[in-house]
Amino acid sequence: MKIKAVILEDEASAKDHLIKLIKQITPDISVISSLSTVTEALHWFHTQKHPDLIFMDIHLSDGVSFDILEEVEIDVPIIFITAYDEYAIKAFKTTGIDYLLKPITREDLENAIEKFLKNKNKINEEWIIQNLDLAQLIKKPENVQYKKRFLLRSGNSMIPVVIDDIAYFYRDELVFAKLKDKRSIPIDHALNQLQTMVNPEQFIRLNRQLLVNISAIKKLVPSKPGQLSITLSPEYHTKIQLSSERSRWLKLVLR
Repeated sequence: MKIKAVILEDEASAKDHLIKLIKQITPDISVISSLSTVTEALHWFHTQKHPDLIFMDIHLSDGVSFDILEEVEIDVPIIFITAYDEYAIKAFKTTGIDYLLKPITREDLENAIEKFLKNKNKINEEWIIQNLDLAQLIKKPENVQYKKRFLLRSGNSMIPVVIDDIAYFYRDELVFAKLKDKRSIPIDHALNQLQTMVNPEQFIRLNRQLLVNISAIKKLVPSKPGQLSITLSPEYHTKIQLSSERSRWLKLVLR
């Protein structure tokens, strides 16, 4: 069965080189589309069925590719590509995400594709969260101004809520802000967008449903080998169990 791939690359020569290498390495991957701008990619991902694999250059002519991840929930693996950029490479190493460095060599691409093929049947939730962590590190300068308050709608009223009064944001069909006084109020932002709006030193993404104020984490309980079960205050309505990788990451964050 053919693996459908999409390439995001604004340099024609780099795109052609990548397609050539893919064809040399495996006939199992078919490049169904190549996109060159954030705008073009947003339209494509909003209107087309998502592929099995994405090759994504970080820097495109009209922005960075992480702008796409903030607007569209992409739940397939991405192989990131970057020119030598010390800051970007440091961010990759911090989050543990693999990447391809330009100019791409056949050996590096073979290794990336082999890793993808070995893991393509696994759930990619961990990858999705890591990419959003990476987006914050690459996109946000040190002097960025994060949101200090939100104006939330409750019935016919608007309620100003300071960020410290929010225990967590969660998705349950709609996205809600759970306040420390236990009220749940809908908010007009996707979790991916909220993650880029709040200070990552205060709010962390536990999974695809939860963006949590660190102060709301009350207990970490070992469950399955290497995994943690998390208790929040106010209590979340379903059990929160993290993967082994996310559990290791959380323990490092909270030390």
